This record gives sequence, structure tokens and C-alpha cells, in this order.
Amino acid sequence: MSDKELSKEILTALGGEENVSFATHCATRLRVTIKDEAKIDEAKVKTTKGVLGLVKNEKEYQVIIGTNVSSVYLEFSKLLSNDTANKKGGSAEEESTSSKKEKQNYFLAATDFIAGTVLPSLPIIVAGGMISALLVVCTTFFHLSKDAGTYIVLNAIYNAAFSFLPIFIGYNAAKKLTVNPMLGALLGAVLVVPDINGVKGLSFLGIPITTGNYGSSILPVIFGVLFMSLIYKPLDRYIPKEIKFFFVPLLTMLIAVPVMLICLAPIGTWLGEWIGAGLIWLNVHLGWLSVGIIGAATAFLMFSGTGSGLYAAIFLAFAENGFENFVMPGMLAGNLAIGGAAIATMWMLKDKDAKALAFSSGLTAVFGITEPAIFGVLTPYKKPFIGAAIGGGIGGLFAGFTHVAEYAFVSPGVASIVAFINPDGTHCNLIMAALTMLIAFVSAFIATKIIGIEEGGNK
Repeated sequence: MSDKELSKEILTALGGEENVSFATHCATRLRVTIKDEAKIDEAKVKTTKGVLGLVKNEKEYQVIIGTNVSSVYLEFSKLLSNDTANKKGGSAEEESTSSKKEKQNYFLAATDFIAGTVLPSLPIIVAGGMISALLVVCTTFFHLSKDAGTYIVLNAIYNAAFSFLPIFIGYNAAKKLTVNPMLGALLGAVLVVPDINGVKGLSFLGIPITTGNYGSSILPVIFGVLFMSLIYKPLDRYIPKEIKFFFVPLLTMLIAVPVMLICLAPIGTWLGEWIGAGLIWLNVHLGWLSVGIIGAATAFLMFSGTGSGLYAAIFLAFAENGFENFVMPGMLAGNLAIGGAAIATMWMLKDKDAKALAFSSGLTAVFGITEPAIFGVLTPYKKPFIGAAIGGGIGGLFAGFTHVAEYAFVSPGVASIVAFINPDGTHCNLIMAALTMLIAFVSAFIATKIIGIEEGGNK
């Protein structure tokens, strides 16, 4: 069916437009936060043609679509009213009653918030990261001068993506919290204004301000927007509508900006430094084992939708160190292992349609998008999950042992191999990353062939 028809079917199965409080998407999933779970027809969602699977994370329903999810999301968002599109949920009283009745899973709530905040910015981050990797290739192999106009123009894309990242994160965080997203963007812009960013000796009403380098950061603006939502919502509720347009944004920013700069942004910066140092500590003390664990767990993380909870730590590592050598190398092995398990499954299937799905989704996984293989192949046939875990673990151990690092954020796979080129011009890291992919794919392929597939699969 068309994207429009598919969107209508999904929305109907999710209880209709009035049951949706938030909608976004990532690389392969339509992520919808709903109001009343009783109105959801999960069986209908799962059996809708064009849907590969369904994952529930608290009140967020992650509908697995595949690589065409962005077009489906565009059609889906058209079906929502302006109020819903602007994420206007129920009344404060309804939300308060709901929160009292439900036992909140704080970890899942946190990962849901991170996903809703970070995932919409991934196209910007991926574009900037791949441009950075491309420039490394051009300067290393084609002797492109950093003073050339071509380099300056392309590098501007990278700088715009990461130097102004707090603006994008602030917009999405406010949108997720049902606050005016433009105020969230403004809060992020305050952090990267040259008069604030990295400037020493600032004060507000005599109170000293500890400033840091807020470009490429995410926690300072997230903390700022969380606090801003506590200010904005009561003001928006109680200020008379005749003067609301002027006074709500004015009072919100007058209160939120100083608190963010004096208190919250420094805390976010320090926390980010600690997390970055913590990742390095884990990698140093657990060594190759830590990367192997990530490689073995990649398929489960993607299946459960909890992988997005690692994004904050990954971005912080990039911001602090300029590279990431823990999670992303492990996921490089994990993604190739998922592809290897899917391709191995293809050889054991007899039905032509099932074989075609296994091959195409396995190839997609090799290039870094794994959900089609996970939900179209590994889940129905079960045992390939084990093969993918074995291959991911073996490949991850090799990546950890050889200290593979990714230098630009992008979903790791064959298509993004340039992100593993070391900016210093050496090729060892690139070679080890390529060997990691080969080892993970072959290990998963062999393990899956030995283990076999669950006979109850859709052969």
C-alpha cells in the first residue's frame, strides 16, 4: 500500500488521532507516544502490510517500518491536527491523575525522552559526521588543502551541524515536553552565542557564571529545557490570554536563561565530562571485553528499542575526545553480525519470498540499518538471534583488542567505513575496522548455519 494508506492503517490501529500525544521517527521506526493504551490494537499494527514489527517502551509505541520511515512519518503527521502535531496532550489534571495511577519506569521514561530529543536531530548529525569523514578522505588521499574554498564550504556544513547542536537539541527537547519548541531553540542559541560560549568572567546580578564550551554539547541545553518547562507551563496556564503572547515568552526566558547559565549548564558540562571519562575508564579496565559485550548485545538493544539510551553517552564521548571507541565499534560488529545471520538464514529457507526478504534485509544490515533484519528474519526464526550475538561478540572482542575507534557519528556499517579513518592520516584503524566487519559477518554466518533456524518461522 502507499505511504498514505499505511499511515492511516497505523493511526487507526493506535486508537486514532485523539489518542496520539507525540510522534517522531528514527532511522527505521515510527515512534508514537499515546494517551490510552486500552485503545491500541497491537495485533492490527503488527499485521498491517508494510509494518515489520512493533516494540513497546512505556507509552511509546515503536512501529518498525524500514528505511522509508521518513516518508511514512510525513504522511502520518499530516493526519494529526495542529494541536496534536504541536504535542498538546491532555489537561494538567489528567496528566497528574495519570502519573499517580501509573508506576513509572524511570529508565524507560529517560530513554524515551532521550530518543524524542536526539533522534529528530540525527539527519543533521549524520550529515555533519559524514562530511567530516569525507574531508578526512579528501585531505589524506587527494591532498585537498584546508585553505581551499572547497574545504571551507564543506567544513562549514560540519561546523554548522555540531557547533549549533544545542539549538537543534533544545528545539526537540521542548517539543517533547510540550513546550513551545522555538523557546527551546532560543535557549540552545543562548549557549552558543559568542558573547556566552566559552567566555570567562561573566556574572548576572553579581552572581558569577561558570561558562564552558557549549558547542556540540547536549546535556546543558537539555537540563535548561527541563527547567524551562517547569516555568513555561504554569505561566501558559494562568496568564490571561490577552497578554499571554507577550508575557509568557518574556518571563520564561528571564527566569530560565540565568538559572541555566549559573547552575544547570555547568552541571551538564561536568556531568558530560564525567560520563566521557567513565566510558574511557570502562574501556580501559574492561578492555576488549567491553566492546565484545556491546557487539553481542546489539541485536537485543535494537530489538528492545533501548539502544537510543546510549546516544547521549556517545555524543558526549565525541565531544570530549573527538572519537568513540566503546559503543560504536561494538555496534559495528553487531550490525555486520546481524547481516551475516540474516544471509545465513536465507540459505536455509525454501520459500522464494522469505529468501528475498532475508537477503535484502541482511544486505541492509551490513550497510548499518538493522531493524528490517531483526524483525523480518531474526525474530520470526529465533535461533539466528543467537548467531548474531555470537558473531557480534567475536567481532566486538577483536575491535576492542585492536582499539578500533569511530571518528564521526554515523550508524556503523560498510557504507560508513570512512568514519573510521583516523584524522592523523594513518590507516591502521581503518584496516582493523574492516577486519572487524569481516570477522563479525563470517562468525555470525557460520554460527547461524550451525545452530539452524526455528521451524515455526514464516518459511
